[in-house]
Amino acid sequence: MNLTSYFILFAGGILGGIINVMAGGAGFMTFPLLMAAGLSEMEANAANFVALLPANVVGTIVYRKEIKDVQKNLPTRLVLAAIGGTLGSSLLLWLGEASFHRAIPWLLLFATVSFAAGPTFKRWLERGTNFDVSRWLWLSFILEFLVYVYGGYFGLGMGIILLAIHSIFSHMSVHHANALRNITISLMTIIGIVIFSSSGLIRWAPSLVMMAGAIVGGYGMSKLARVLPADKVRLGILVWSVILTAFSFWRYS
Repeated sequence: MNLTSYFILFAGGILGGIINVMAGGAGFMTFPLLMAAGLSEMEANAANFVALLPANVVGTIVYRKEIKDVQKNLPTRLVLAAIGGTLGSSLLLWLGEASFHRAIPWLLLFATVSFAAGPTFKRWLERGTNFDVSRWLWLSFILEFLVYVYGGYFGLGMGIILLAIHSIFSHMSVHHANALRNITISLMTIIGIVIFSSSGLIRWAPSLVMMAGAIVGGYGMSKLARVLPADKVRLGILVWSVILTAFSFWRYS
């Protein structure tokens, strides 16, 4: 990999860090960028875990007060994230490259639909509901576990899906839901990195270069946020994700 590739990955990481803080969905951009830099699909997927980890860790720190407010079922959710993430990442390695190629179009379609529905889920979350959530907590845990399995395998769009689950099965605010999302995804991502690293799947140089860019982008987001409207950024990501999904169906079908 030449110096130009590293520069592109760093610049992509900066933009990804900004996007993740402002609108979410940076993986739709970083995933194809990593492949364009010479990584295989599975290597790009694993590198994404490393590159975008800072966004969730920073989110966990930012929402530390809200995390204290949702401690009641937090241990259960952390266990679900750990087990689900372990299972999903292990499945990626066990099923191999060919299965991942076949799954990519459908995974991207699932992630794109989830991302597109994100604003609706957020409105539900902010509006609240009179639904008796206490009777259906068990179903919420099952669905969350399945999302962590998906996240350990691929990951794009899982944050939006978790917000949707919390919007349906709880009365928590969007900030409390974000707190849960960040801390559980951080744990799941770290576990995935350990599993992928032990198998030699992670190419550390491009992963860390993009991670460094994501840290810089996230830190500098506050200044750019005054210039770039989050809704316009989200629309751009959605258009790109639709194009990427359509291309993946053509390429892998």
